[in-house]
Amino acid sequence: MILNPIPGLFIAVFLSIFLLAAKAGIGCGLASLKKEEVLYIGGVYLLLSIGINQLLVLVPLRVNQLIFSRDVTTAYVILFTLLSIALLAAGIHTVKEWNSKRRDISRRSFLLLSIPCPICLAAIFISCTTLAAYTDLSRLGIGASVGIIFFITIPVTSLLFRKFKKSPVNLGNVMIVIGSFYLLSVLLIPAYIKAGDMQAAPLSISMPSDNLVLFMLIAILFFFFGFLRHRLKEVIRWSPRYC
Repeated sequence: MILNPIPGLFIAVFLSIFLLAAKAGIGCGLASLKKEEVLYIGGVYLLLSIGINQLLVLVPLRVNQLIFSRDVTTAYVILFTLLSIALLAAGIHTVKEWNSKRRDISRRSFLLLSIPCPICLAAIFISCTTLAAYTDLSRLGIGASVGIIFFITIPVTSLLFRKFKKSPVNLGNVMIVIGSFYLLSVLLIPAYIKAGDMQAAPLSISMPSDNLVLFMLIAILFFFFGFLRHRLKEVIRWSPRYC
């Protein structure tokens, strides 16, 4: 019995969009944005989805193929790594500022979670491309479908997580968790793709794994050295008070 892969593909596309929208909504909720500000961010995602989908008509086939090529895929992974490290650093900084100075910077640090980044734009592009290839919907209908998921999910998740905010530490901890998950994904996805290359060569995406792993290790080392340096400074700064 051969199963039809199309329903599963649609579920994967909409689930990925839902998770991105939920991430943005969590950032808005834990930063205690006003309802108008949350709707504004949801509207930006809606317009971006429609705009990116309309641009697909103008993108030549060779450019479309280039976007999924080896070099560009490697660039996506590098951007993903940088975003994960930025989330970790911003999360730690948000927690530190509140615990040491009682300074709330959540309305700035939430931007890494909620504002469209290159990864989000690439996900919207891939989702619209997939839906255009396997459905009979119009360009406007596809863009509106993806955008409406953002526009509904962002305010709903924002309202839900607004109740959990007791201090900016909550936002910082969420950013650390998401950043750690992103970094783990960056380490696991190349291995998964490499395993897929052995089973389905026509659909494979190859990448220079040695250079990629080296880049990620260097980035991780820089992050942990910076974190260790910060912790040592905190210990030296607070230790005289307890002597």
